[in-house]
Amino acid sequence: MGIFSTARGVLRAPFLHACHALAFLSRLSIVPCRSEEDVRAAVLWFPPAGLILGLLWCAAAYGLFLALARLSGLPSPFPALLAAWGWLCCSVWLTRGLHWDGMADLGDACGSGAQEERFWQILRDSRMGAFGGMCLFMGLLGQWLCVAAHIRQGHWSALVLAPVWSRAASLWLAGTTSPHGDGLLGRLVCASMTPARLRRSLLWALCPTLLLLDGLSWQRLPLLFLGQWLLHRWFAATARRHGGISGDFFGACIESSQLWFLLALL
Repeated sequence: MGIFSTARGVLRAPFLHACHALAFLSRLSIVPCRSEEDVRAAVLWFPPAGLILGLLWCAAAYGLFLALARLSGLPSPFPALLAAWGWLCCSVWLTRGLHWDGMADLGDACGSGAQEERFWQILRDSRMGAFGGMCLFMGLLGQWLCVAAHIRQGHWSALVLAPVWSRAASLWLAGTTSPHGDGLLGRLVCASMTPARLRRSLLWALCPTLLLLDGLSWQRLPLLFLGQWLLHRWFAATARRHGGISGDFFGACIESSQLWFLLALL
């Protein structure tokens, strides 16, 4: 009985951490993420949580695509375009649109040209300005078109893996920057990313990406890595220039990395 109890304990902890990651990143609150300790334990499981989300979004898009493809008289681009819209709607609904909110907030703050405390006042303002609206529009439009292109080419694995890649990218950013002030989310995520955990989180993203990219051009992988490195450099430099990182940076990093992943592998 002692062996079985130990085995249950060993298996139970990763399961709980994965559930906490899902609860933190989405509406799938099977086991709520209530405490700071839950967040610290869940951070490493962000990429696997992204895989679960990607499977759900892809399943919804695939079902919609099959249903629309069987409708007579519907022109050929529209099933893919509408299925891509379904993928995007599912992603926004399941994540509550929090990452897109971060992109809009960071777009407003960076577009304003403000410095020091004024930058953070604009970033924390719940109202969306012109720069945030433009970032939101271009990001959503870009992901919609890229997802539609992947659906038309049958690259379903890319749609599953994009959320994995983007959430690992946010952890890479957390592991190489410092939080701003006493912001709770930035402090918790950055403090959780030790060098060892950072390496493990990147493996979570790299292993399935290299193993499951069936039907995609391997020649595009160097482009994918180069573009992600440049994105990381921009986010890290912006964080250093303004004294640290916050949750809005992570949201913007997730959505921009997801867009780059989909675009680079077309």
